[in-house]
Amino acid sequence: MSVHVDVLPVTGDVADVADGLGALPEELLRRWSRRGGVQVATLATARVDGELVGAAFEVHRPLTAYRKIVDVWAPEPPTERLLVETLEQRAWREGAVVVKREFRARDDAWQRSLDYGWAEAPAPRWAGPVAGPHQPGTVFGQVRHRGGAPRRTVPYMRQTTDFTCGPVALQMGLSALGLLAQPTREEELRLWRRATTAGGCDPLGLALAAADRGAVPQVLLSTERPVLLELCRDDEGRDLHAFVQRGFRAEAAERGLSVRTETFDLDTLRAALADGALALVLVEQFGMHDESCPHWIVVHDVDGDTFYANDPWTDAHLGETYLDAHDLPLPAATLDRLAWYGKPSYRGLLLLRGEGLGH
Repeated sequence: MSVHVDVLPVTGDVADVADGLGALPEELLRRWSRRGGVQVATLATARVDGELVGAAFEVHRPLTAYRKIVDVWAPEPPTERLLVETLEQRAWREGAVVVKREFRARDDAWQRSLDYGWAEAPAPRWAGPVAGPHQPGTVFGQVRHRGGAPRRTVPYMRQTTDFTCGPVALQMGLSALGLLAQPTREEELRLWRRATTAGGCDPLGLALAAADRGAVPQVLLSTERPVLLELCRDDEGRDLHAFVQRGFRAEAAERGLSVRTETFDLDTLRAALADGALALVLVEQFGMHDESCPHWIVVHDVDGDTFYANDPWTDAHLGETYLDAHDLPLPAATLDRLAWYGKPSYRGLLLLRGEGLGH
């Protein structure tokens, strides 16, 4: 029996991409139809004499170096393996460094995948939104790396609000440094209240919150002007943000925290990571996500031209899960592009070290 596999781009409704998809369970088609925004999606089909005998759906964020296999439908295990290997080899050809695979249960397919050499990606406690219409169901994950896995393990948490990316990124960093047992929603909101400028959180406020928890923070900010004023709708809001940030800057100086006016580059980031630091990087999330917004991510490792980050945000309404955001591989060119925000543009970086590793 000869199985023919086609790999097809998905730019609209997945049901319109290939013939015979009506044979698939409706649940799969509904799940696959949620993709959208800037996501890149691919459908792989397997046929024998023109009849559909298997299908697999892959989706990922653009500008990144991972691929995620959402589902594989194939009544026969050899066809399942053929579809997975086809998408895996395609990922390597396109420059990906890791392929991730979602499962809805630890079933026979889960075990077969482990037997093929895939590794389990444990689910975090806070894996998705805590309220609203897009709470994900239970998802189990596996990964396969082209080379080695990230050398540093950083606990993952998905932010529970639209505005607490900074506090959640800080929690992940503190947990990795051993200064916090694990990220929690209670600590997320405590840190937000400490670091907020009446909305988002700036690097100075986050640095003060980090120091409160025993970390040794260092801020590299390319401007001495107040930042994130783009979030404000009127002059009153901008004045409030600027007032709070001036207070943060004065407190940081009084406490002797390291705050440098510097436009950092990736070599600076590489050196800090090699020295044991964790990095909270302010990025413009559009390009990876579905909307333009300032956003904090945790960069925790680098391997050649690939940086690994934990992203507190997932586009859950488009079907993203923690697998899209934990140990997210970003090519150096992508991180260099995203790590600017504002008009005129500026860069913000918060380096975190434990006691005894401060510089």
